Amino acid sequence: MIHPLFLLMRLLQTVPLALLVFTPFQDAELRWERRRSCLAAVSYMVLGSVAMAALSPLTSQDGQRNIYARDAALVAVMAVFFYGWACLVRTGALRKLLVGLILIHYDLALQATSDLFAALILGGRYAAEVNAEAGSMTCDLCLLAANVITWPLVWYFCRDILHRNLPALDDSEAKRGLAYLFMVALLFTVAVYNPRFDVIPEVPLFAAVLIMTDMIAYYIFFQEIGIVRRRAETERQLADYQMQYQQIVSRMDGMRRLRHDLRHHLNLLGTLNAQGRTEDITAYLKQYGKVYEQMEDNKFSGDPAVDSVLSYYQAQAREENIPMDCQIFLQGSSGMEHMDMTVLLGNCLENAMEVLRRLPHEKQRMTVELQPSGAMLLLRVSNTCEAEADTDGFTNWKTFQSRKGQGRTGLGLRSIAEIAEKYNGSAQFQRKGSEFTARVSMCMLLAGQGGAP
Repeated sequence: MIHPLFLLMRLLQTVPLALLVFTPFQDAELRWERRRSCLAAVSYMVLGSVAMAALSPLTSQDGQRNIYARDAALVAVMAVFFYGWACLVRTGALRKLLVGLILIHYDLALQATSDLFAALILGGRYAAEVNAEAGSMTCDLCLLAANVITWPLVWYFCRDILHRNLPALDDSEAKRGLAYLFMVALLFTVAVYNPRFDVIPEVPLFAAVLIMTDMIAYYIFFQEIGIVRRRAETERQLADYQMQYQQIVSRMDGMRRLRHDLRHHLNLLGTLNAQGRTEDITAYLKQYGKVYEQMEDNKFSGDPAVDSVLSYYQAQAREENIPMDCQIFLQGSSGMEHMDMTVLLGNCLENAMEVLRRLPHEKQRMTVELQPSGAMLLLRVSNTCEAEADTDGFTNWKTFQSRKGQGRTGLGLRSIAEIAEKYNGSAQFQRKGSEFTARVSMCMLLAGQGGAP
């Protein structure tokens, strides 16, 4: 008769895996709501574990379990599980294979860890108890201990490292990662499959070192991928900023030249007036009026960075026939470093323009508001967008994913938040219906001192 603890051992080995399979993915990548998906996965694992335990006596001989039959049944149950899981996740096949391989490797490492604990405790009785059909209290407790120790670490790895870096992998990186991790998992499986754990201390020590080595290899691999991707994204963004900054500097130089030339225009008008040539003065003023209108169009606040960025994007919006309403109540300098204001305002407007370009003209709308409020400088940029699920009020930049294609992490909102924090302020974002809003506040007292120390 099967001991109930044997069922417990089966459940503990598989249920933790079911609680992790959806953790590395974004909510938008799941066909079902996350809680419903996890419930379905756990239910299948429980039923599969009970079925394997109930059928185990059919393959046992003289009270000893058939290890090969057990593993074959486990492979069949897991194959069906991962097929159903793959159907519930809407992402590339390479990324699903990568996550599936990692979790299978964890399942193997979990069993090896529990066997390692059991071998150290049972010593010479290990082989008889681990293969007994009735199961073993010691083996069950060792598996429980292995779960308690390892599961939080693996959950953190899936929720933080995988969740953050998986969208950043392009296909070539995913292929290389899959090949690398497959070799690591294959070598691990060969090394720990049905070993003589009762050979103390050589085999347990070897297994422990192998498990630790695999953990370090996984961590370093994904950390390196994250570093490389962030460096590439930062370099690309810096190149965009540099080009944008050069365009803005060019506009600022043009405005300075116009102001400098004003003195010469006034001298000429004075000469014409002294000579009584009123008709020439009238004609000249009409010609100069066009230039003056251009100067007025480029002036929003008196802050060179604000005026230049707004002029640049207003010209883009005018060329693309995108409505842009600017409500600027700042008079004079904001006190912020020009580069910071350029990046902050440029990111807000660039993100808005990218979204608006995907919408039909009748749905395009953008509003920019900039005003001081006491010691704070408040910026609000609103634009229409494609209707999606609403966010829960204003939230941070991590809630919103990049729309620049696969493999792009989208650092724009993050840069906005970092600049706001530099000036002891905050940046919050909200998507409600078909409107996206970026709300940024900064301390002008710190702005005047060049940012927070």
